[in-house]
Formats: sequence, C-alpha cells, structure tokens
Amino acid sequence: MKSPSISSGRIEKTSAGWIHGVNSVRNPWGLPEDQLKWAVNATIRGGIAQTRPGQAMKLSLPPGNLQGGVVFSANKIYQSANTTTSNGVTTTTIATIFNYDGTPSDASELSYMVFCVDGKVYFAPFPLVQPASWDQYQLQNIKLDPNVDKVFFTVATQNATTSTGGNVTVTPSHRMVIIQDGINTPGYWDGSDAIGQLGANVPIGTWMAYSGNRLWVASGNIVLASDIGNPLGWTERVSGTSRGDFSFARPITAMVDYIGQNNDTKLYVFSDRTTYSISSGILDRTQWTTTANFVTTLYPNIGCIAGNSIAFQAGMMWWYSQGGLISADVAASAYLSSQVLYKDVEMARVKKYMASDYSGICAASFENYLLYSIPYLEPLNSATMVLDYAPASEWNQSRSPGWAGVWNGTRPIQWATGVINKTPRIFHFSVDYAPSNDGSYNHLWESFMPERYDTYLSINPDGTTTDFYNRIYCQVETPLLGDKMDHKQFAYGEVECQQIGGTVDVQVSFRGSKGLYIPILKKRILAVTDEYQYSTSPEADQIADLGYLRTQYRRLITENATRQPNFKSCESDLTLDVDKAFSILIEWCGQLGVEAVRIFTDPWSEQSIGNPNSNEDKSCIVAENGVSSTIILDPAPKEDSKYQTQYWTAKQTYTATKLCSSGSYNVSATATASFLSYVSLADATTKALSLATQEATIAASNSALSC
Repeated sequence: MKSPSISSGRIEKTSAGWIHGVNSVRNPWGLPEDQLKWAVNATIRGGIAQTRPGQAMKLSLPPGNLQGGVVFSANKIYQSANTTTSNGVTTTTIATIFNYDGTPSDASELSYMVFCVDGKVYFAPFPLVQPASWDQYQLQNIKLDPNVDKVFFTVATQNATTSTGGNVTVTPSHRMVIIQDGINTPGYWDGSDAIGQLGANVPIGTWMAYSGNRLWVASGNIVLASDIGNPLGWTERVSGTSRGDFSFARPITAMVDYIGQNNDTKLYVFSDRTTYSISSGILDRTQWTTTANFVTTLYPNIGCIAGNSIAFQAGMMWWYSQGGLISADVAASAYLSSQVLYKDVEMARVKKYMASDYSGICAASFENYLLYSIPYLEPLNSATMVLDYAPASEWNQSRSPGWAGVWNGTRPIQWATGVINKTPRIFHFSVDYAPSNDGSYNHLWESFMPERYDTYLSINPDGTTTDFYNRIYCQVETPLLGDKMDHKQFAYGEVECQQIGGTVDVQVSFRGSKGLYIPILKKRILAVTDEYQYSTSPEADQIADLGYLRTQYRRLITENATRQPNFKSCESDLTLDVDKAFSILIEWCGQLGVEAVRIFTDPWSEQSIGNPNSNEDKSCIVAENGVSSTIILDPAPKEDSKYQTQYWTAKQTYTATKLCSSGSYNVSATATASFLSYVSLADATTKALSLATQEATIAASNSALSC
C-alpha cells in the first residue's frame, strides 16, 4: 500500500542543518537529518557545508627525503637586564636574546621552522621567506642518516648544568630543540648560532619528550631520563639513588608529556600494544623507587601505532592505535581497562582503503578542529580526516563533535603548531604530488588561512617568489532521501547556496541506491567579493566606492531528469531515475556554502502482484562509482563443484556374542559406529562396520569375564 504522501502526488524531501557532519558507516537510508553521507574539502560550521579554509605554501624545501620538522621559539639570553648608576645617572639595559647569527635581539623570543632533509638539518626564520639557497640555513655540525624515514624532534628547556664533580649550576632558562635519528649522535640547537651542536652525552634514541623538567629518550624498549633541568646532562642515571632506566616489554612507539589526574605531570609511554604512565612530575629522583605506582599500565591492550598521531583536543588525549582512533580523558582514566571505543568509525569510507602501514599517520589540533592525516589509497598521507568540535561548543546543541569528511590537496608527513608573535598558527610538511618550479616536491604549508582558496609559490629566476591562486575543489553528498519501499521517479532538485565568493563552478548530480551519479546541473557563478577580481577593471574605482563586499547567495534549480533507457544498473531492471530514495552530490570549485538541498520525485506505478523469479545467467559487476556491467564468467574455482572436497558418511551396527566364563550361558553386546570417508561410500561403510565390530566385541568380552 502506498504512503499518503505518494498517493497525493509529487513528493518533496529536504536535507539541511548538518551540524553533526559526516557519517559513512551507517546505511545512507538511516542517516539522521543533521548528518551528511560524505564531504571533501568542506567544513560543517553552523550546519552549512562550505569551502574549507585555504592553505598557503610558505616554503619550497630542499629536494630529497623529507624526514620531519618542528616549530622552535628560541630565547637563549645574550645579555641579561642590567641597571647601573654612574655620576648619579641610572642606566637600564634591557635583556636581549641571541639571533641565529650571534647578534643580540630585543625580542622576547625568535621563532624558527626547523626541519630535516636527507639527514641535513635546516632552519628558517619567521617571517618565512624563501631563500635563494638553503646552504646558509643548514646546521652544519649536525649529521644524521639520510635514509631513515623519520627524524625525531622535541623542544626541551635547560635551566641548569652539571659539572664533572656533580655540582649543579643554575643557568638562565632557555629552550633548545633536540634532534635524533636513532643511529647517530643526537644534535641540538638553541638558536644562538647557525651551525648547531652535538649532544655527546645524550643517549642515542628515537622518540623523545620533555616532562617533569627532564628530557626522556626512548631507545628500543628502554626509556632513559636526563638530569633535572639539563637535557644535555645524563650523570644521574649512572650514579646515586634511583639511577638506571625503565624497561618495557616491547619497543617504544611514542612518548608525550601531559597533565594527568590531580594535575600531576605525567609521561605517557606507548608501545604498539600497551600504554603506560610514568610519574615524571616527581622531581626528586631519590623518591622514584619508593613511590607507589611510579610506573603504571594505563591501557594494557591498546597502544599507539604512529608516534606523530598524538594530539590533544577538548581536554582529551587522542592517538591512533592499530584498530583506529582512540580518545581518552586522561585526567580521569587512571587504572582503567582497555574498554575504549574507536572514534573514527564514521570515516569508514576512507579507512576501508587505508594502506597497511599506519606508522606515518600524523595529527594536530587547532582551534576547535582535530586533524588526522592518513595513508588513503597510497603509502603517503593523502587524506586528512577533520573532526570539528564547534557544534559541541553550542550550549543549546547536544554537545558532540562532527566529522567534516576529509581535506586533500597536500600530503602531510608531520604537523607543526606554534604561537608566532602571539598568534596561534599551524603548518604541515608535505611531500606533494607536483614539484614547484625549483624541482622540489617538499613544501611547507600553512593551514587555516582566512581566504577560501589555496596559494602556491612560483620561484622567479632572481630568487623572488610569486603567489598563485588555486580554487579549492569541494563536494558534499546528502543521505538517501525517500520513504519506505515505494519506488519513485526523480524529477529535479534545488540547492540553496550562500557564502559565494569569486568564480565558482558548480555541478549537481543525483543517484539512487544503485548505479552512478547522473549530472543534472552545470553552472558557473560570478560573484565579485575581493579586490583582486576587479583591480585591473576600468570600473575598479566605482566598485571600491561600495566599500566592503560581502559574499553572495544563489538558489540553484536543476533541470528535469531525462529518462535514458541505457542508464541502467545490472542491480535492477529499472532505469536509474527510478528508485526508493535518492542522494544529491554537489561538487564545486571555489568559495561556496550549501545551506539546504531539496528534491522532488513523482510516484512510480507498480502492480501489486508477485513476480516470477529466474536465475541470473550473467555476472553483475559494479564499480565503486556505481558504473556496472554484465559478463559471462566461468565458475570460480572456489565455487566449482569439481574443486570442492567430497566426502561420504556411513553408520553400521554389530552384535557380538561370547560364552560366559562360567560356561553356563552366552552374553551379547551391541555397538553402533559412524565413519566419514573422503574415498567412497563403500570405504565409509567398511570402516564404520569395523569400528562397530571392535566396540561390540570388547564390550561382550568384558561381560563374559564378569559372569
């Protein structure tokens, strides 16, 4: 029986208000109204699917094996503040810090991007300016292996030094970046020169963390702790009370400093299978051996598979395990079991096609966003899953975050965040698909730019650079819109668009529960919103007099879907415009936001009778994009009966009679046995009778002996 809405005529279905983002694990038919089927390069702020923030290429890095990097803010004192009085005149000298060329600077700190390519460590001062040659920015004293996949960076603080006799001298506190490759002597740089130094006393290792005023280094399955206040001093671990290192069952895959329960400083140590906690906030090393639960197991069956996947957002620690994304409220998770749910199930569409090696996954948090770059369809991180906590910050909402789908265009190997001139900024090192015109595929990008387009560098012959703009390709896919089991014929759709800026090319397509997407609208929108669009026009002054130009609105109405008999799927005898429900795919290049989607469908008449069934004589093949075809195939070996294992079973009964030991009468015993044979039925019968005879004879003999 048809629903009243179908019986009354044309049906309307609307999808809007997608505050809870993307969900690709649930059947599209059952998605709630506030979720989308999928999105690419979009955000879902305010329930509007809109073009993501832009990305800007800041530097083209030296070509070669890009091995990682970090934001480092140097603050080593060049000269302390000083006040002198001479002849009644008081002179105050402000504190200054080192510039990388050894000269003083009156800034409170100087920020650098530090990175490694082919075992060579480079630095780039802020503001980031493309150098004519990277040679002058190489830390010549630091030599690392050019072939390792990953070089490890951590920022530590030195506020003390230890003399040969064990005496500790307090020094002005300053930061340094420690650099390891797990093979060579570690290097460090404090920003006071342009060459770097070797930390001869620092143990060779991989993952590092600065926690509890100590540098912690992982070497295989061993974790070592430096002297207090001195990342370059390692005498305490070989002399005195509580010397030594910490041993774990498996190699360390990640370490991170965090504030745990009761605001205690903790060092979290991960293997690929287990998560541990060390009470690094206990500064007195002599108390380590007497402190209960100084080392504890946080999650016995969950580890971290990618050291760069650890991030902090919404008061929780996030990391990637072998099974997926994990989040834990560390402040409340002491002594918990491993009953933790994976948090990225809604991203099943990309997780399904991830490469097998997860160790390169990297993550970052910025504003209300959590970003996870994963190896989608290739070994490098080609897609970044984006979790947006903005919906959770609205008090009148259900306070749960929403996935915004994936962002692509670059291939991050490591994210780096920092506060530069009091402004939070986020960068990523990327091995891109195409080289810049200097031949390098290695680039440094800044994300979350205010513009809704990407910019990339073109390096001019004189060493200067020119910015070029690239519109961002985006797409959103609605849930299946329909009702119950009734078939309907798709008529047309409407798309409410806002936040339109610049030139935007839009394509709208529809698809049922089967088949491929069929385009029903292609349109170019011209919306003047930025000075670069009209600056060379004769009307530039007239437009400028209007002042600030806001983004624009359009309602896009598609054409009527045209029935095309050849548009069929081998999954159904109906054409693709007839189905029980339909999804709308909106693709665009440029700045645009999709506010709502509405479709119109017409009833499709069907007779209410049964349908004779027949076997399919051709095999149906359906591609990921819905394109289908039929073909005649030979039976698969796994399904062909001549390749299948055959067997026979038989059951036989036998009665045995024996003379009683007293000689006065006979006793009998009956036994039944079964046998499975892979030879023949006769073989199964013979073997079953033999077993039954044996069991009956033994039973009769035992009875004869006792009578």
